[in-house]
Amino acid sequence: MRRMGKNCWNNKNWKKYGGIWVLVLSLMFSMLLPVAAKASVSCSDLNDAVYATKASGLKKMKASKTCTFLSYSNRKKVDDFAYASDSKQIYVVCIVKAGSSSDAKKIKSQFDSNKKDAVNNSYLSSAERKIAKSARYGSKGNYVWYLSLGSSSANKKAEKAIKKLL
Repeated sequence: MRRMGKNCWNNKNWKKYGGIWVLVLSLMFSMLLPVAAKASVSCSDLNDAVYATKASGLKKMKASKTCTFLSYSNRKKVDDFAYASDSKQIYVVCIVKAGSSSDAKKIKSQFDSNKKDAVNNSYLSSAERKIAKSARYGSKGNYVWYLSLGSSSANKKAEKAIKKLL
């Protein structure tokens, strides 16, 4: 009969069972640590952050349940959105959560073309074209935004508020 004593964990036994013990102990400790998962942010939360900046252009906007700022094909790629604009779509807040990152890139490219169209639109006054020129759009992950709030400082402040939540 083999004697169990201070030499029971010799090199041979450690190689045989040591990996299992390390795995079991690491799993136990990982279960004890809290999981720090980031909560999902909704588009309405991001919209509230933009309205908290109190930009002057926000007074002229009206919220809408349909995002007319996007083409029909891009509207199909949207999971969630928050949209408000004036009648000419000069003052715009459009925050979109796309289905995937590739959809987000396509929506962002449409925002780019919307900005170019507004800047080059001959039916708009020079002041309205200047507002459209100061518009900012961007993306982070599946979220894409287009902000045209009147001044470039207001747009930057609103964009900073969005990025802070994402």
